[in-house]
Amino acid sequence: MNREKFSRSIDNINVPVEKLVAREKAAIFQAKKKRKIGRKTKLTLGVACALCMSLLSSGFVSTGMAEALSNIPLLKPIYKDFRDIAADKIEHDQLATVINRQDSQNGLTMTVKEVAYDGNRLMVSVIYTGEKDLSLKEETVGSNYITINGQPIEPASGSTGQDEIDSKTIIEHHQYTFSDYDEYGDEIEVALHGKDLFGYEGEWAVDFPLKKVSGDIAEFYPAVKKATVDGMYSVTADKVIFTSLSTRMDLTIDYPTEMDENDTWPWFDVSVVDDNGRVYDKLKLQSGMAAGNYGHHMILTLPPMDPIPQSFTLKPSHTNSEGISEEIKELELVVPLNKSK
Repeated sequence: MNREKFSRSIDNINVPVEKLVAREKAAIFQAKKKRKIGRKTKLTLGVACALCMSLLSSGFVSTGMAEALSNIPLLKPIYKDFRDIAADKIEHDQLATVINRQDSQNGLTMTVKEVAYDGNRLMVSVIYTGEKDLSLKEETVGSNYITINGQPIEPASGSTGQDEIDSKTIIEHHQYTFSDYDEYGDEIEVALHGKDLFGYEGEWAVDFPLKKVSGDIAEFYPAVKKATVDGMYSVTADKVIFTSLSTRMDLTIDYPTEMDENDTWPWFDVSVVDDNGRVYDKLKLQSGMAAGNYGHHMILTLPPMDPIPQSFTLKPSHTNSEGISEEIKELELVVPLNKSK
């Protein structure tokens, strides 16, 4: 089957996305609550299938050959393969910064290919090439993490996705939304660290300076609120920020104090509809909680938008005991975008 037919066949597979997303969010919710203090965020996203393309021939690959091959451009950007919410905008406006810095140890080369940063989000694309086969088995995949200005980051949301190009090549995509907008400023020092990766023993590190991408920033402060009739729960839309790589919404979630004390606070799922009827949920929306105000400061990340809509409607929901999402009509909130900074 050729690549085009394969892509069409994958698109035609019926996947129960709502149930899968509900199950994943429930698992993430439990994990986040257990890591409430001193947590370190690294969520690994499973990839549905391999890319079914071969860039390297079988057989022995030397370290020099691995380094050379790691500099060959891929058929398309890595962030496109992982369907990043800003992929189309990055490609159209050429927002990615080419890095191509690498570290080779013990037969494995780790190359940072492209990155993008706008003060709200950071994306890092990586390619690994080895002299021998690389393994994505859980017990051999190893660990890696990113630092900014020498310190581990505590994002509101983030993920690391990995996929196999062939037996000796793996691509990887890191993406994070920060707890606070512009908390790191216009210029940062980024480093990717790895240990015992894909069946290879050792430590790897690639560091590089990075500047914020240029582009217009629009900030709105609607400060609108909706509460349940009994006053137990409320949602406030504090601000909405449109950047080059995302649309960011900062929400305040209020609930009874005892839920903080006994760690039973709710995690509401929120879908977003703009004034033109476009729906943002599932793969078009990411949600997370800001570090330091856990459970109360929710951040929604949507794709970048141009033109800016006139309003959003937030539709909170919760997952019932059967794993089905149910809307909370009392908390449905219209967010006008007419109070800019």
